Amino acid sequence: MFVDARRIASGTMIEADLCIVGSGAAGITIARRFAAGGIRTCLLESGDLDFDWDVQDLAKGENSGHPYYPLDACQMRFFGGNTNAWAGWCRPFDPIDFQERPWVPDSGWPFERQELDRWYSEAHEVCQLKTREYDPAGSVERLSDRRANLLGFDPAKVEPTIYHFSPPTRFGRVYRNEIDRSDSVRCLLNAHVLGVRAAVDCRSVEHVDVGTLAGNRFRVAAKVFVLAAGGIENARLLLLSNDVAPAGLGNDHDLVGRYFMEHPHTKRTVIALDRRVPIGLYGLTFYHRGLAARLALPPELQRTEQILNYSANLHQVYYGHETPGWIAFRKFIFSLMPSRDTDPYVRFPPLDLKRLTARDVWHIASQLDRVTVAAFLQWRQPLRLVRKFLLESKSEQAPNRDSRVTLLHHERDAFGLPRARLAWRTLGIDRRTAVRGEEIVNEELHRLRIGRLEDLPESDVEGWPRNLEGGWHQIGTTRMHQDPRRGVIDADCRVHGMENLFIGGSSVFPTAGAAPPTLTIVAMALRLAAHLNGVLVAQRPAVSVRVRPAETQQVAAPVLSRAVTGAPPRAAPGVGGT
Repeated sequence: MFVDARRIASGTMIEADLCIVGSGAAGITIARRFAAGGIRTCLLESGDLDFDWDVQDLAKGENSGHPYYPLDACQMRFFGGNTNAWAGWCRPFDPIDFQERPWVPDSGWPFERQELDRWYSEAHEVCQLKTREYDPAGSVERLSDRRANLLGFDPAKVEPTIYHFSPPTRFGRVYRNEIDRSDSVRCLLNAHVLGVRAAVDCRSVEHVDVGTLAGNRFRVAAKVFVLAAGGIENARLLLLSNDVAPAGLGNDHDLVGRYFMEHPHTKRTVIALDRRVPIGLYGLTFYHRGLAARLALPPELQRTEQILNYSANLHQVYYGHETPGWIAFRKFIFSLMPSRDTDPYVRFPPLDLKRLTARDVWHIASQLDRVTVAAFLQWRQPLRLVRKFLLESKSEQAPNRDSRVTLLHHERDAFGLPRARLAWRTLGIDRRTAVRGEEIVNEELHRLRIGRLEDLPESDVEGWPRNLEGGWHQIGTTRMHQDPRRGVIDADCRVHGMENLFIGGSSVFPTAGAAPPTLTIVAMALRLAAHLNGVLVAQRPAVSVRVRPAETQQVAAPVLSRAVTGAPPRAAPGVGGT
């Protein structure tokens, strides 16, 4: 059931068995596991059921490392989290990603890939994937399309890897009714966690302080707490919670916020020798069929070259595809796609100039002839009219202590709390992996007489080209390791030294791999939910979620009171009758 936290009286104490902070892929996945049964769960969401610019402002912060997205653009603060803007790429991490690699400092997970296999299987269902088959030859056979062929790369140098596309699953929409109908889960909307409050001995969490932009303040107490607010916000909340632990919870060894990782994305033009080569499988030609392939480097080659995991797409470029008019037109088309209508940075009404700018309209109108030709070529994809190819590298980043999230004390949010500062930094092995990966791909493209890469573009920072960007993949900051001197959490995702505080999401990943993180986030969340179920059942959970007023104040929250007792609530602001 959904409850608007703005209707909860200040001083109220809400008591539950399990409290989850954040309703993205991890938070919703965990909550769904407790949607039926006797374990009462309180799910706290900072935003509402839809996007709100005032709430999104709370995510603002500062970037001080490599150029990165504005922090209030890459952290969605409404129900569903970043799945509201997810493109849907899915692939499990590779076995080598879990292994300790001598040439990659701080690599290795506490368990092997096999530990996640059963959870990956279920994660495919959660992400609404139609198949779990990643065999390249089998994928080509299923497509039965002349454009879907595997290029003849030397398998010792370059191998194809299959990616599947979720619709993409908007967790906040697809699983909304399940949360709404649950007698065990209460989702508090517009509930901003201000701090995690530990006992005096700092061995357990007693409650979280919650506030709303309407001004009311209350607390949520539980037997077990899970932070699932994203790679940046998880670290920020731990650092803000410094009333008992001066450096922040879980930060005895100065690890919280460190090891922030992304997947560095760069692009290089392939000068085509033969434009008639069907390379559609390696681009987005079969996005509507839920499948694409990337170029990858085999694990043995990674070991020999002592580089990281690497992947790349190969896109066909037609006439008009690089004009401002086509880029603006694609933006307009994306805004009309049902799968994109929760993405606030793509979704827009045609006349909303906050999103479809006057410049966009001018580019489309002034270049309408090129836009029309480009659209036709994109639809038909005639091989003989390909102008060139584009290689888009998306490689792994190594763990780096100096790539980190800290607090920005001179800038504060609407609650007076320090905002986050992100310093995204890379190591030499990161750039060397991208360069060497492109060299190997270039050798194979030339051998197959497909083309050759243009010269390396002009570098900007630490050898990276100016087109460097990330993928909204905020990984690390609360990394997993059995040794508390090397990780914030243990193999069960429990914060070292604390009995009842757990963390979910990609912030727990010790390494980033080359695959997008969402499928692994869901698999890890399912694994964590199973562990929490065992912990809570052993503790003989309370009968129900309870609301207890402060000693000197009566509860003035009829909506919440009825929600807790199971009676139908009145419509509350922002809840939209759900």
